[in-house]
Amino acid sequence: MALPQLFSRRRRQQSGPASDIYSYDSVPGKVRVQIVHLIIEGLGRHDQYSANAPWWAFMLKTMRKEKGVFHLTDGFAHTTEEYCNWLLAESDIPTFLDGIEVAFQAIKAMKGEYREQEYGEIENELNARLAEAAVGYQLKSGSIIQLDREIIHKEVVMPALQLLADPRFAGANDEYLDAHRFYRDGDFESCLIECGKAFESVLKVIGGKRNWAITPNDAASKLVSAAFTSGFIPNYMQGQFTALRAVLEAGVPVVRNRMSGHGAGGQVRQVDRHLAAYQLHQTAAAIVFLVDHDRLTP
Repeated sequence: MALPQLFSRRRRQQSGPASDIYSYDSVPGKVRVQIVHLIIEGLGRHDQYSANAPWWAFMLKTMRKEKGVFHLTDGFAHTTEEYCNWLLAESDIPTFLDGIEVAFQAIKAMKGEYREQEYGEIENELNARLAEAAVGYQLKSGSIIQLDREIIHKEVVMPALQLLADPRFAGANDEYLDAHRFYRDGDFESCLIECGKAFESVLKVIGGKRNWAITPNDAASKLVSAAFTSGFIPNYMQGQFTALRAVLEAGVPVVRNRMSGHGAGGQVRQVDRHLAAYQLHQTAAAIVFLVDHDRLTP
């Protein structure tokens, strides 16, 4: 039976099946356990005679007051157990994130300026664990940020995902989502490869619709050249798009080819996280431009 096409259903359908790659309203139990391990690794278990005692006390006092309770959890007399078991069970995500902020503030303060590298390693692991589980939050400079509030994610990545939800771009959509999955898993070389494949797939769909002189096996450079020579971008606009052409031709495909698109030979190749992140965003921006231009250009 067909469901009635009411406003809320129409809006869900229009936004597409993949409006974002991250979740913001839940944190899996596995990640919570990993976070508890990190907090204990950073602070050590509470000991009233050790240097960490004031910081565990600070964490408990702060979060008890924030929640308006005398104890975060019942039945746990030990400071470490009370705080960590509360983090494992807290259902309100903003309050749970408050607890992470407070704990990492304590870790950073206890480590002090002479052990900043140790703190940085723990914070980096926290962010990597959250990203791996597709939880849409990161800890930056001691504060939790929500990824969909960041301009580049909101204005570039999410619009690209919404455009790729069009069935015509099903292949490119899968490839771009795979790029993000590889990024979260730390496989940055595969991330670059999938970015390049998504970029090429979008060009092939548009070129096929517009009867460009291309073949299914054409590389990105030929696809980009066809986009210009076919008049998809008119001659009188070529000057305005010089920079764009440089990005399209020398950006997405060349970074992919130089870093990951060919065999490494006898040398182990290392793709850095920041390069993979740049490529994810550059690919999204190129996709948004190409698909929007195709939609708006006769």
